[in-house]
Amino acid sequence: MFTTTLRSMTTIKENSANSKILSIVRISPLLKVNQTLTSNSNSSVQYNYATYSTLTTSIEKEQGEEKNEGEVLLKTNNERNISVENGMDSSWVGNYSLDRLVIRFREAIQEGDLKKLMMTHHTLIKEQKGQQWQNRLKKSDYQDAISLLTRSANFTQKATSPPPSSTQTLASTTSIIYSLFNDMKKQGYKPDTSTYNRLIYLNSLKGDTKESRRIYKMMLEDKIECTIYTFNSLILSYQWSLDIESALEVLEEMKLYGIKPNTVTFNSLIDIYVKLGDINQAERIYEKMKSNSTTRMGNSLDKCEVIVDKFTLDCLLSGYLNYGHLDKAKNLFKDIKDSGIELDTHLYTKILKIYCYEPGNLQKVLNLFNQIKHQQHKGNIKFVNTLLDYLIKEKEFSNALRVYEELVDIGFIHDAATLASIIPAYYHTGNNDIAFKLFNEKMDSFLNMRKLFSLFSNLGKEHSKNFFKQFASSSSTLYNTLITYFLTQDDITNALEIYSHLLQQGYFLNILNITILCKKLISQEKINEALQIYYQSKDHNIILDQRGYTILIDSFSKMTYMSESQRIFVDMKEKGIKPNSYTYSSLIRGFGKIYDIQGVKNIHQLIRMDLNLDQFDIVIYNSLMDAYNRCGYGYNVLQLWDSLVISSKESDLLVNNATVSIVLDSCGFNKQLFRLNQIWYDLKKKNFNLNQNNYASYLEALARNQKFNEAKNVLMSEMVDDGIQPNSKIIRTLLNFLHDHSKNRDQYEIINWVRTNFPFLAKELNLVNKKNNKNITKGISEKD
Repeated sequence: MFTTTLRSMTTIKENSANSKILSIVRISPLLKVNQTLTSNSNSSVQYNYATYSTLTTSIEKEQGEEKNEGEVLLKTNNERNISVENGMDSSWVGNYSLDRLVIRFREAIQEGDLKKLMMTHHTLIKEQKGQQWQNRLKKSDYQDAISLLTRSANFTQKATSPPPSSTQTLASTTSIIYSLFNDMKKQGYKPDTSTYNRLIYLNSLKGDTKESRRIYKMMLEDKIECTIYTFNSLILSYQWSLDIESALEVLEEMKLYGIKPNTVTFNSLIDIYVKLGDINQAERIYEKMKSNSTTRMGNSLDKCEVIVDKFTLDCLLSGYLNYGHLDKAKNLFKDIKDSGIELDTHLYTKILKIYCYEPGNLQKVLNLFNQIKHQQHKGNIKFVNTLLDYLIKEKEFSNALRVYEELVDIGFIHDAATLASIIPAYYHTGNNDIAFKLFNEKMDSFLNMRKLFSLFSNLGKEHSKNFFKQFASSSSTLYNTLITYFLTQDDITNALEIYSHLLQQGYFLNILNITILCKKLISQEKINEALQIYYQSKDHNIILDQRGYTILIDSFSKMTYMSESQRIFVDMKEKGIKPNSYTYSSLIRGFGKIYDIQGVKNIHQLIRMDLNLDQFDIVIYNSLMDAYNRCGYGYNVLQLWDSLVISSKESDLLVNNATVSIVLDSCGFNKQLFRLNQIWYDLKKKNFNLNQNNYASYLEALARNQKFNEAKNVLMSEMVDDGIQPNSKIIRTLLNFLHDHSKNRDQYEIINWVRTNFPFLAKELNLVNKKNNKNITKGISEKD
């Protein structure tokens, strides 16, 4: 908590404006290819990969065993003691001696009976309390049990591979693995390489780098030999967070142990680089893989550990397509054909996308379809939908129907995306009855707004309106989505027409559409129409939410319709909807634009009195400071600044760059030179990350107060030393002030400095030719 508030200027709630939440969007796996790489240690790595998704490596003792893919649900550390009693039949417990329990434990491993294994282990844990039984289980018992659990447990929730028991949970399975591992260590057994690798891998699956590294460190302390799978699993953990620096550190660590990276290692790095958008680095690794695919030794050609495989090509191809490198994608396609790697439906889909990026490739896409239509016709729906979407965009409606009907004949099952292309194809070819029937029968599939948008786009704006007039009794959801579509196309006319149709049908706009429609009408200065829709909804007891009210208030305020903005604000308060910082900031900015100081003060007072305001953030401070500055109330600006600085921690200012520019501008306009320099040097002392706009404000403030020498020094020395280059606005502003005060020599000095150090900037400012500045040099010579 820090002090100083907008309510009393002495206290304020904790600011959270500067906090950032980073979220990694994980794209669902679209492609899975398994490959097993073997080593001398009778271990194997298998990995599944997905189109522009995640490379998953798994360390398995038995070759050819398939790992599942999907969201990983693992628990470690604080969940190792989860009980597995619940739901288990434990009637036999107590009827066995420890010797019999050990036998039963080994039987469970041999039989692959996970439920029996977990129950027996749980009982052994209970029975061992106060007894010594460390010699009852052998090291191999522990390792075999861990191997069974990691192989058989459904860690990735694959639908085709159900959990071993209806009562078993992934968390409890993990807890058993950890319990076995800890018991093993407690009994003085050192887990072998395979066991350690399994634990590192399990944690890497969910990106738990901290736990993976902890197990790895334990492995080193036990002096257990690391293998390529150890390091590949560590790198895998960094793929989830796209932490390329840490992944490269693991690569260097691997080299220190004399272990050469293999295909999985390089594929992991390519995957990270592609997702980070660093295509150049991904390409470098790919070229290295190609050059190292084979190595000549004597007269023989020996295969090495690095080969270009499907994942390598698929991942790089995804990167090219996602970042628009169409020519590179075409060249890579040639590499794919030359490599001899068998194309599957997913690679065919990528190739199709290459053709779909450009018009006029009709024959090429149809040829691809003819090559693939009999391959896994029920599993390549993505290829089909991509193809149909292309044909519709090219207005090849007859070809789209031909492709669709051929596939239906061989058992193809469509989805909503398919229908979003096929229904418009039937409609545009005059088969309206079939189009209406398909939509009517499959309408539930189109409750997804994204699919509806695709359907509207394929029908076109005018056809969409006519199409849905056939469904007079359709739900308001359908019509509201159509209105949303028109609004996203900035088609207010059609949106209002459908709105009128909705009213006639007895339906009404949803909150989102009311908000967006009013906002667009306000931006077009159709204030009466916007207010009419707002009050119609109000009469029908449709109450906007906080976001809706705030958007309307902000829209009116931006257009400086402050009486309307205040009217909406009063309604908001009467309906019991709490304003937030953005609501207040919109009002403040609006009053500041029209220089209404009383309006600004009134909102400031409301903020002080609003006990329901959850947080006072920098958004409100900046709005208030800017509004007071516009109205010429520099003292209030400095008050707010001081309150922020006082409440800041020693090394953590509760301001941002916008705040800094506002206070510097205010000091410049109000001739507060002492405070200007004091604030500037305090910021420098605290190593505040000043940006180009902050320097522009400071330079202008100095020049406005005729401190030209100081301004020149800041421009030519201080600013450049901080690694910030001037822009044309900064130079032009400074030259204008110098010109107004007949400072010709200073003008010439700055122009010459710009010519020498920033030739592109000089060209932009038309300062390249000295003849253009005869007036300046003439003024200097006359003065001399």
